[in-house]
Amino acid sequence: MNIIKKVIFIFIFIFGFTIQAQNNDAEMEKILQERRAYNQAYDDAEGFRIQFFNGLSESQARSAQSKFAAVFPEIPTYLSYAQPEWKVQAGNYKVKLDAHRTLERIRREFPGALILKTKIKI
Repeated sequence: MNIIKKVIFIFIFIFGFTIQAQNNDAEMEKILQERRAYNQAYDDAEGFRIQFFNGLSESQARSAQSKFAAVFPEIPTYLSYAQPEWKVQAGNYKVKLDAHRTLERIRREFPGALILKTKIKI
């Protein structure tokens, strides 16, 4: 009789953890689905970009952007204008360390390049 009680206790103990783990999996899946929906609705987030041009001339900004695209074709560039300055930025980095690694390469061609915290495309 004592052995039966032990077996039943062990069975209930293990079965209880299994149910709890399944509940946690369901909750986690729900959270992941909500996060995916959010990411699809909002395609930008806080992150970092490398700014390699800042000036008053649109033609110089476009020239810098073209030169950058020729040297670093794998890195997307973004041209913006906020009166009175044109800015050209590159990359979409979630982690500043990744931006620093790329910055080292970019500074060989654009010595004045710097990292800015901004909205990025995800």
